[in-house]
Amino acid sequence: MNERQRPLNGVAGFADGARYQSARPGYPVAAVAHMVETLKMSNARCVVDVAAGTGLFTREIAAFCSTLIAVEPSEGMRVEFDRQELGVPVLDGMAESLPFDTHSVDVVTVAQAFHWFDPEKALAEFSRVLVAGGGLGLVWNERDESIGWVDELSHVMQWYNKRPYAVGMDFIPILEAGGLARIEMRRFRHAQLLDKETLLRRVLTTSYIAVMEPEEQQTILDEVARLVSGFDEPFELPYVTTTYCAWTPGP
Repeated sequence: MNERQRPLNGVAGFADGARYQSARPGYPVAAVAHMVETLKMSNARCVVDVAAGTGLFTREIAAFCSTLIAVEPSEGMRVEFDRQELGVPVLDGMAESLPFDTHSVDVVTVAQAFHWFDPEKALAEFSRVLVAGGGLGLVWNERDESIGWVDELSHVMQWYNKRPYAVGMDFIPILEAGGLARIEMRRFRHAQLLDKETLLRRVLTTSYIAVMEPEEQQTILDEVARLVSGFDEPFELPYVTTTYCAWTPGP
């Protein structure tokens, strides 16, 4: 995916918040617990979930945070976020320009979205709003392409040609270049239980597929349907969940 496509797909590709909410997986309990404990979210005065989407990750951490605020640039996602009634405010904003005062946030989290940001600008903005020694947590659910049929699914979805980033990409050098320290990466097993119809919706929530012409979308959906035509329902779509926890320089 070229850099001109990235902003388009990063917002327009996620306009249908209801479909995204209905088809995307949550996050494994162990990964959430690790991030909450490592970043000391329970002791934080203010946690900000950036690019919160429909609130899939926000929901997971809400019970642990005394003050939690979501930020999301897509109106369609914010509408669906509000429908979830999480008791968390969601603000319009971008990672590169957050609506918070300098050194007013203790922890920033980003789920399934950091690859859409301008990393240099976003990390500079995170460092601006975070207190000295503040925490940054990143998390991704990535399809486990070591499984044969999942690898074939990624080929059918044209993932290897159009993906915004490579599954398993190491973001540690990017975080280090942005001035983050004590970076820790962990991986967890995860699986989404779904039926064939939900898998098709899941495919349509992929950013570059969401902005395709209907005929091109249908070609992909037909190939996905053929791939899983013999599967018993429900079936599992396996994922590897990757977390990064890091800190700004301390006082």
